[in-house]
Amino acid sequence: MAIVVLVVILAVAITVVTAFFYVSRIISLPPKGRAVDYLNRKSKNNQRVIACIGDSLTHGNIGASWVDLLRKEFPSDIFLNEGINGDVVWQVHQRLKPILKCNPDVVILMIGSNDAMASFNSKSGKRYKRNNNLPNIPSFKNYQKLLSELLNQLKDVDRVFLCNLPPIGENKDSQINQHIIQFNDFIRQIAQEKNLSLLPVYENMWRDLALREFPLTNDYNPDSIPLLRRIYGGVMHHYIFKQPWDKIARSKRQWLLFDQIHLGERAANIVFKLVKNAISKN
Repeated sequence: MAIVVLVVILAVAITVVTAFFYVSRIISLPPKGRAVDYLNRKSKNNQRVIACIGDSLTHGNIGASWVDLLRKEFPSDIFLNEGINGDVVWQVHQRLKPILKCNPDVVILMIGSNDAMASFNSKSGKRYKRNNNLPNIPSFKNYQKLLSELLNQLKDVDRVFLCNLPPIGENKDSQINQHIIQFNDFIRQIAQEKNLSLLPVYENMWRDLALREFPLTNDYNPDSIPLLRRIYGGVMHHYIFKQPWDKIARSKRQWLLFDQIHLGERAANIVFKLVKNAISKN
C-alpha cells in the first residue's frame, strides 16, 4: 500500500513539474509578428504599419491578446506586437531601434505597469532588478525621465497613442491603485505636453468593473510566491485545461484581471475597442 501511495505521489509530482515547464516555455516565447519579423520580410505593399509597444499586457500570451483582435479587425494592416512579458520602460528603450526601422505609421504605447509594481515596495523593486537584469531599481522618478525620452524618440511617427495603465487588482481604494494613479497622472500630463492622444484604459476598465456581478474577495498581494501562484495557476488552467481567461478570473472572484494583473477576454476587449476607434479615424 505504501508503495502505491509513493508511486501516486511521484506521478503527481512529475505531472505538476511537466505542466510547470510546459507553461513556462509558453510564457517565454516572444510574440508573433515582431519588428524583426517584418524587417526580414522586407515588404510593405502600401499597408499601414502599426506598432503596439509594451509589456505582457500587450504581448498577450499571459492573458487575452488585444493585438490579435486588431489583426482580425484590420486584416489589411500590419500589426507589430512589441509587448514583452515583464518589461519596464528601460527595456523598451533597449529594443526600440528595430521598431523605428520599420517606419511605423502608428504607435500604440502602453508601458509602466511593471515599473509601478517594481516601485511599489523595496522587495518588488529588488526582484525586478534581479530578474530583468536592470541597471537600477525602477522608480517613479526614473519612469518619468525614461518615458519622456522614449516619446522623444517616437517624435517622427505620424500618430502616437499613449495608453494610461490599467488597474492592478480590482480594489479602487487599494495602495497599489493609488500608486497607479500617480503614474497615470504623469502619463496624462506628458500626453498633453507632447500633444499626444491619450487612450483612457484605466477609466474604461473601472467603468466596466462597476458591472461586476459578485463582491471582490481578494486584494493585490505583491509577494513573489502568491504572485507566481496566481499567474502560473491561471496560465496552467488556460493552456492545459483550455479554460477561457474570464472563466479563470471568475473562479478567483475577479472580473477583468484573472491574476489581478493580466487581462481576461473582457479586459482585452476594452483595450481593443479603444485602439480600434483611435486608428479608425482619418
